[in-house]
Amino acid sequence: MQNRFLRILFLFVLIFTSCTEIYIIPEEKDETWSFVVFSDPQQKYGVFSHLAMNICNLEPSPHAAFCCGDIMSRSANESQWLNFTHWAEPIKQKMPLFIARGNHERNDPVSEVILHQYGHITADHFYYTHSEENTFFIVLDTYERGFEGAILGDQLAWLEYQLESVSSDPSIYNIFIFMHQPLYPQGRHKGEDLSNANELHQLFLKHKKIRAVFSGHDHLFNKYVKDGMIYITTGGGGGALYKSYGGNYHHFLKVTFYNDTARINIKTIDIFNEIIEDFDL
Repeated sequence: MQNRFLRILFLFVLIFTSCTEIYIIPEEKDETWSFVVFSDPQQKYGVFSHLAMNICNLEPSPHAAFCCGDIMSRSANESQWLNFTHWAEPIKQKMPLFIARGNHERNDPVSEVILHQYGHITADHFYYTHSEENTFFIVLDTYERGFEGAILGDQLAWLEYQLESVSSDPSIYNIFIFMHQPLYPQGRHKGEDLSNANELHQLFLKHKKIRAVFSGHDHLFNKYVKDGMIYITTGGGGGALYKSYGGNYHHFLKVTFYNDTARINIKTIDIFNEIIEDFDL
């Protein structure tokens, strides 16, 4: 009986230590700074907690993190926000976290108040900007009340102004755009394009500083190139994966800059801290 207990104890220690071992991705040669992107945790913290720790352990620490939405499984639920706040804390200790609204966050008045409060979104709307180094970030809202599944009205006019302004600013080399619903989904939601996807696509093509457009919604990784514009879906932050479309693994993205300012690299990193995709823009 004692021998059996010792065998079980040994197996427990072996499994526990192997599961908690931390694999650190080393700094790359000539790396100057980075940011990370993830989406669709959907309260699946068995997955997201691993991703959050992997993000936290990146060296040097990224300058910012962006979530493309669907933090919730049910909207306006304060306990779920508290859960997310807890599990995202390793990230927020190292870098600011910026959130795009997903359809699970919803757009009724109560949900919006809670999203402002717990998402720490200080802008009047759920579209806003941020900048780091020589790079400009635009967070869009594909679930704006009255314009669901599109970027229209005041938000579109605001977006056009931001792009025109930044495109003429010589201190800005790069623009990245974040939203929840992709312009052109390639997974389970394929065919459910934003209602003005082609209009937005033509707008993006006019601005050569736009390096990539990030979204979630489809629970997978996908890189879709249309007329040279790169659309990346990174919905592997925790929610149940969409199979049969490729890229069905949980992950986050690391976007890295180098001394050679013309080079920008993207890696997808899974829950085991393994690099799956590795490509330059």
